Amino acid sequence: MAEPHERECAVCTNDFTTPKILPCGHLLCRECVISWMDSKPDAGCPLCRCPIVEQSDGSSSATVDALPTDFVMEALVESARVLSKDHLCCVCEDVRADFICMQCQDMLCSACTKVHKKMSATRSHDVESLSTVTPERLAASRHALCADHGDKQVDSFCLYHRLAVCKSCKVQKHSRCLKVSDFDFEIHSAENSLTHLTKILVEAEQKLEQVIGQVTSRLQEVDVSEQEDMAQVDKTCDRLQKLVEDFRMRLMEKTRTSHLQIRNTLRDVKTALSNRVGKVTSHKHIVMRTTAVSPRPALIHMTQALTDRVNSLDLSFDLKQVVWEKPFSSAEWSQEVVGRIKDELLKLEELKTKFKKKVNCLLLYY
Repeated sequence: MAEPHERECAVCTNDFTTPKILPCGHLLCRECVISWMDSKPDAGCPLCRCPIVEQSDGSSSATVDALPTDFVMEALVESARVLSKDHLCCVCEDVRADFICMQCQDMLCSACTKVHKKMSATRSHDVESLSTVTPERLAASRHALCADHGDKQVDSFCLYHRLAVCKSCKVQKHSRCLKVSDFDFEIHSAENSLTHLTKILVEAEQKLEQVIGQVTSRLQEVDVSEQEDMAQVDKTCDRLQKLVEDFRMRLMEKTRTSHLQIRNTLRDVKTALSNRVGKVTSHKHIVMRTTAVSPRPALIHMTQALTDRVNSLDLSFDLKQVVWEKPFSSAEWSQEVVGRIKDELLKLEELKTKFKKKVNCLLLYY
């Protein structure tokens, strides 16, 4: 169930108005996205900083209009607004309403509820207690009404115009359209597609979490490796004592920098993967919420938009080769440097010996 704050725009903090689905999966009001993009160049999502658009050659309004609209969230906001009104009977004056018709969305007192259930036009309607109705249930229970005749039940869906229409509209306005399908069939098809999308997103989310776990393990291994290498650095430098103090500091810095570079790379990869998880999770929530609110023409609109969006998401899980690169090992280089220093010390010893011999010869000469 969507919490009240989930129906609020992060920019204006009001209930969503024409909520647009950003590439990262977050929702913002249409006007808020436009003002946000106009306020700064290369504006990213205010929640996760992901780009709103890769490249825009037109106006911000045209760019935002190209983003898919979350019709299900729009319906949820409208249903929540209905439930937030004063619970007064729509027929009686100043009488508390305890029930609501899930189809008419009229609030009724107990007496009017009995009448509502007896009338031929409304006897088939579902009337429930206001204390148990949620925005999700209210939105899902709405009848699918014709796009042109708001009082007529939907019979078909015109795939060419992307409209849900009644029988008369099907015959009068859409008889020449290339494809007009049965509405229930399209709803069933949309639900199947949403189920498939949910499965894809759930699997992708799980695999991305596994990859993040692997990166986390690698970060721990790098930390352990750094500790071991730093211990080796200390041991080597202790052997060389004061003579190699300068070398010791440079070696520690080189080791630290190497591990820092690997760590930063791993963190960047982890951050990128987390962002991708955020996108996948956001879209999963949208798909699952859309699946729960049915049957509605919005499902069909949403299904294609969400299918296109999911297909555009990066759901790959292969890590770059750089993630598996071994950090700079100071141990091998230390041994090499120790060998070089030993050689230099031997050369100094030989020079010292030659110098002593030369001094002795001079002393003998004099």
